[in-house]
Amino acid sequence: MTRRFGGRRLGDLLLGLGLLVLSGLVSGGALAATGGDDCDRLVRPGESLQDAIDGLPDNGAPQTVCLAAGDFRLSDMVTLERDHVTLRGQGAQATRLGLAEGVVSPVLVLGEARRQVPGKPIHDVTVSDLAIRGSGAGGPEFREDLSYLSNSALIVRRGDGVTLRRLDIRDCRSACLLTEYHSRDVTIEDNHLAGAQWDGLSLNRAGATRVVGNTIEHNVAAGITVEYLRDGEVIDNRLLDNGSHGIYLADAEHNVFRDNLFRGNRQAGVFLTCSIRHRNPVECWEDSFSRDNVFRNNRFVDNGHGFQVSLDDAANCRGFDTPPNLSQGDTFHNSPNDEPSWERYGHCIRYDGSREAAPDG
Repeated sequence: MTRRFGGRRLGDLLLGLGLLVLSGLVSGGALAATGGDDCDRLVRPGESLQDAIDGLPDNGAPQTVCLAAGDFRLSDMVTLERDHVTLRGQGAQATRLGLAEGVVSPVLVLGEARRQVPGKPIHDVTVSDLAIRGSGAGGPEFREDLSYLSNSALIVRRGDGVTLRRLDIRDCRSACLLTEYHSRDVTIEDNHLAGAQWDGLSLNRAGATRVVGNTIEHNVAAGITVEYLRDGEVIDNRLLDNGSHGIYLADAEHNVFRDNLFRGNRQAGVFLTCSIRHRNPVECWEDSFSRDNVFRNNRFVDNGHGFQVSLDDAANCRGFDTPPNLSQGDTFHNSPNDEPSWERYGHCIRYDGSREAAPDG
């Protein structure tokens, strides 16, 4: 009896261990399928992403919200105002975040959305590994109930330490990705931005920003538009077939642009200009022309122009010992440079070792 009972207990123990192993395998498989064992919240299609974000503990601890594979159809924008949060999908081919039919709005806003001027920064936020679809060509450019908020697909408002990585953002009513209100320490890496009615990426009054390894193409206006950028890096991006410029630079200083491909942009690969004070006729804000930027080892292929310059008496390149922007090692194929009226406004670019660069005149 003792032996039989002991045998039964041994069998029960082995069965229990087997069930634990099987449970672990099943659990591990489920975790692999839904985002990993570091997820603090898992949200599935049909569940409220906003509720999941709002329900995170308000204790300052880092939190990871994982989005399962599938289509998330939103009846309103999702806003994230909490620090130290990661939103992660299962990859841009698997997890898709978009608006319900007829909704014209931003899709995702990082920072305070319901105040015109954000009262505080948002810190340490990452969004990665998902697709975002904007509201397309129809409807107003700005949200009707929040007239200051553009209907860009993803907006960062006064961000500080924000990472946006491996996102596929398309079909955007305004920009596909917008940073504004002095966002800084922002990394925009390995994304695909396409099909915006305005710009693929818009940097509006930006501090240090890294734009690395992105493909930005087929946008109605520019691939990247800058209205004030300091100490940025724009590296190894593909700016292709945009309706106006590859990069539109207004009031941009101390930035490095290197190893980028500018191809097929209708007006210019890089448009160097000022911040516009009046549009008809065009007048610049004083001393706002882009300067002290370095362009190194970029390729310009089949653009309307390579570099193109537009400036006026209020913002120009006079009074510098050397031209304030440097093109170093850039190459130009069927992309002639255009620097008009340099006799009046001064030279704005020095070509140092660039191949096929336009002569200084």
